[in-house]
Amino acid sequence: MKIKVIPSASLGANCYTVLSDNAAIVIDPGEFSQSIYDFLEENKEKQRLILLTHCHFDHIGGAEKLRERTETKIAIGENEFEATISSSKTLSDYFGIFVSPFKADIAIKNGEILSVGNLKVKCFETPGHTVGGMCYLLENALFSGDTLFKLSIGRTDFPDGSFKEISKSIKMLYEELPDDTVVFPGHGEATQIGYEKNYNPYVRNV
Repeated sequence: MKIKVIPSASLGANCYTVLSDNAAIVIDPGEFSQSIYDFLEENKEKQRLILLTHCHFDHIGGAEKLRERTETKIAIGENEFEATISSSKTLSDYFGIFVSPFKADIAIKNGEILSVGNLKVKCFETPGHTVGGMCYLLENALFSGDTLFKLSIGRTDFPDGSFKEISKSIKMLYEELPDDTVVFPGHGEATQIGYEKNYNPYVRNV
């Protein structure tokens, strides 16, 4: 499994591509770019999927155009499924950045395991930054969206945010995942679950 990060111009969000022998996954395309399009087109013989961790514009901005151009399906948590059609939920109104409303193809349930080619994607619902945000575990890699960052956590001051809920979500990840799980966040650099347990100033394993 090969992971590549593609930084987005939208608030510095991270888009990730994940490639295996017969799977090609794009996680959180905050904008349409030639490199993400090429990744999907060059791997059209493989099973492809666009995974969204949550509904905010800087993580979904390129998803609809990629779907139209590559016919790759979009998946998002079931409690975010309707949010992508609302400019207030996507925060595009708040930041003044237009994102065309759309609906995903697949609504993911908490605890569901998706099969994409030879890859298994374990899905954790992690509310707090948004109502129905998801984190995705592929092998030893957790794609945490805006739930958990290196030495930080996602903002909870937006209308659907909750520090209590995001703390519960992160503590659940601490309990469920091995310390050596590599965390690929929606912003910033990668970290590990064990490191965040011990040093994250917002949510520690205490």
